[in-house]
Amino acid sequence: MLKRTLSAIALCSLLSLPVAGWALDGADSWRNLTPKEKENVQRNYQRWQNLPPKDKERLREDWNRWQHLPQDRRDKLRRRYDDLQKPPREDRKNPRAQQDGNRSRRSDDGRGE
Repeated sequence: MLKRTLSAIALCSLLSLPVAGWALDGADSWRNLTPKEKENVQRNYQRWQNLPPKDKERLREDWNRWQHLPQDRRDKLRRRYDDLQKPPREDRKNPRAQQDGNRSRRSDDGRGE
């Protein structure tokens, strides 16, 4: 459930942020976008247009649910989402390699194994 909610939040964010900014700033902002940003907005709009009505409705419901969350809960979910998007740290990626590294350090410091 949490994964689905986070996915919906991410998709809604991707779909709505560029358009929301454009709507707030007016048409002038469209001219100020880079070609890559314009392409991104157009691609997201096209993806939205191609979604089945059921998916659009579900995303709207998820977006409304997100909008009604307290700000502190939204911030917490954003931080958690951002943490999940970060690549794993080296020491977390391969715990076995970390253990092997600890062994070699122990044997190097004269205590041996």
